Amino acid sequence: MRLQKEIMSDIIIRKAAAEDVHTIAEIEKASIPQPWSEAAFADALTQENAVTLVAEAGDEILGFITGVFLFDNADIYSVATSEQHRKKGIGASLLQAFFDTLPSEVETVGLEVRESNSAAISLYEKYGFERVGLRKNFYEEPRENAVLYTKKLR
Repeated sequence: MRLQKEIMSDIIIRKAAAEDVHTIAEIEKASIPQPWSEAAFADALTQENAVTLVAEAGDEILGFITGVFLFDNADIYSVATSEQHRKKGIGASLLQAFFDTLPSEVETVGLEVRESNSAAISLYEKYGFERVGLRKNFYEEPRENAVLYTKKLR
């Protein structure tokens, strides 16, 4: 498992640590209407089957990805980049690093995304995710459908 990967000359992707939780939660809070709490991110770091990675430049966390795996499946729970660092390939690099970090048994990765989140949908489709379903009125504040995606890794 690769835990640290350089994506640009000054940006690395590494496994998240406890001291990253506050910043991760702040990026999430600025990115989505119903963010996870700091406690939820801290809990994810303690789970053996969870993966949380951060993209970092110097001492600044630019974005993160978090998800879980079980047997041959993985689910991405959240991917976010700080507003000033969007559209720089960081989200794409976090996705690839997430795939690279998963155990070899994982064959399929799933996720859900707000129907209106065209930037995320574009990224996921670019990386081979295929739309497989819709959950009507899944999200609240505002109420919105969730689009379900999966990607075959093997």
